[in-house]
Amino acid sequence: MLTTMTNRFQLSMSEEDLIEIIKKSIKAVVSARGFENPSLGSDDNHLSELFARFLQQKDHHTGVLLWGKSGCGMTTRLKAVDLLMRNLLDLIPELEYLVQFVAATDLIYPNATMELYKELRVVDLLILDDLGYEQGRGNTSKLAQSLIGELLIKRHDEMRPTIISSLFDIDNLGDIYGQRVANIIRESYHVMELTTNFRREIINARQGHNPQYYEI
Repeated sequence: MLTTMTNRFQLSMSEEDLIEIIKKSIKAVVSARGFENPSLGSDDNHLSELFARFLQQKDHHTGVLLWGKSGCGMTTRLKAVDLLMRNLLDLIPELEYLVQFVAATDLIYPNATMELYKELRVVDLLILDDLGYEQGRGNTSKLAQSLIGELLIKRHDEMRPTIISSLFDIDNLGDIYGQRVANIIRESYHVMELTTNFRREIINARQGHNPQYYEI
């Protein structure tokens, strides 16, 4: 039997309104890097719908995995969700939830502590970027992988929403963090492969003008 997650974020707005706010958040993150009037990438309509369904917590999914090649804009999309959730807290004071954005490399010693692990385990929404990127980065990278794997398992078991990104697909993530983590992602996460080439598609969309490229 599937367990339905509670709407812990209490987002009473319609899914359509949330989709539009997510799109605006993506554009805001890009604009903050100095690019005026950016257009959305080809993935963003579907991605915005996926995030809206997930953030409203109306089904059994406990997480979202975005994966794809370097430069496809995973970190930008995750930062957009982080911006969205923090803006909602400012706009709607009665909302109460905690959001934390960390990179996988933040869980390598000396950055990683038991206090950080405990904090990430219980935060209402964890956004974890660049899973797998910590491989081979120092003598404690194996420990970081073990920590990340345990963190993903605990958050799933406790039905705590988690959004992750990686250059690796589910099979490769299973090789890194263990097959239980891979099975959790297969069975309980929304999974989307990003195909956008941000260096080509996210541009100053003005008809008749040459596109302006930038690095993500």
